[in-house]
Amino acid sequence: MHGQYDLATRQSVAVTSMLDVGATDRVHEAKARTLWPGVDYRSLDIDRTNRHDYYDFADVDRTFDLVTLIEVVEHVPPKVAVELMQNCFRVCRSGGYLLTSVPNVYTPGIQSEWTHIAALHYLDILGLAAWAGFEVVDAARVYFGSGRHWFVHAGLLHPLHRVLGVDYAQAIAVLAKKP
Repeated sequence: MHGQYDLATRQSVAVTSMLDVGATDRVHEAKARTLWPGVDYRSLDIDRTNRHDYYDFADVDRTFDLVTLIEVVEHVPPKVAVELMQNCFRVCRSGGYLLTSVPNVYTPGIQSEWTHIAALHYLDILGLAAWAGFEVVDAARVYFGSGRHWFVHAGLLHPLHRVLGVDYAQAIAVLAKKP
């Protein structure tokens, strides 16, 4: 899989409203508008140096078809990650979806970024979503490299990766649904 949003598109998730949690500089807005033309895109981030619709979950007074939490929970302590997931559940409409991703801890060097506080195994993110009340629909490893690079790792080096216990996919993405 070459992007977190591939999970939502391969499950044919219909999105008319979206909340991008941890939106930084609204980096995912263009992708969302391409995938779902006319989407009511909103962003939430505590960083007030960028323009956002919300700076705190307490300000969110509505629900959304899709809530995204892309590469966020590894930057906060576990207690805050649980609170984030609970808040995502609260602002997701019934029948709506959560799309979340974290760095793949089996990719060498991926966890070495100094802002990463927690290293989450893929089962941790599945469990966190389920614990908050979501039903996991799909999960996948996400690879951001070129096709040639993927071929070398997936095709030629795969047996070596298995022996060493490493992975070439840089992230794990999870799509979950609110009952």
